[in-house]
Amino acid sequence: MGSPWEGAVIYSRKPSVTHMEYCTTLERLGLGKLSSDISKSRASVMGLRVTKDVKDYPNGTPVQISIDVTRKKQKTRLDGIIKTVISLGCNRCGEPAAECIFSNFSLLLSEEPTEEPEIIDMEASFKEGFKSFNGSNQWVQEDDDDASIDWDDRLYFPLEEKEIDISKHIRDLVHLEITINAICDPRCKGICLKCGTNLNTSSCSCKEDVEKKDYGPLGNLRKQMQQKSSYSQ
Repeated sequence: MGSPWEGAVIYSRKPSVTHMEYCTTLERLGLGKLSSDISKSRASVMGLRVTKDVKDYPNGTPVQISIDVTRKKQKTRLDGIIKTVISLGCNRCGEPAAECIFSNFSLLLSEEPTEEPEIIDMEASFKEGFKSFNGSNQWVQEDDDDASIDWDDRLYFPLEEKEIDISKHIRDLVHLEITINAICDPRCKGICLKCGTNLNTSSCSCKEDVEKKDYGPLGNLRKQMQQKSSYSQ
């Protein structure tokens, strides 16, 4: 069986196009568990909409992707930004919380097969990033942004192919934005640590126990030393 995200975002080779806009949904990327009424509502407030082209999930949480295309010799670079909203559990009360995502990414599509070297020669890599200046022994850094792109973001895109599926990379970028620090509201009161009552919706009848702060195994050291001092006197 194919992966759930396959076909969600397809880049088509078009020499005359330098900018592209895509729309998909969390459901199409196989991230339906991160979609809820909360994420859909927040996305609507942000102006994100599911386009008519997304016929399989018209009511899903939209994922908007903007890509700038730069063509070089035997290479095509895609620099883009992902905008969407995911639904996570609030760190305080556990209720659904909307987490807005604005994530940048870069992909390098090469007409030649790309393979990460097993052994990296640091000296050679250092010199490749520099070039001689006026034939002297001085070195000047070469402006090559492609060197900063991870090997996982370098894809083989042979010239005879007209399309390439970049859905997995988009999915992974959204997945990386999952955090345990999501909060449903800055004013969230959380839950009672004793009875589990959501303090945002109802009050708690538990009595608050004021406990003396304990500073670990040395917390009573001062008291013990004072007792020994009084005994010695």
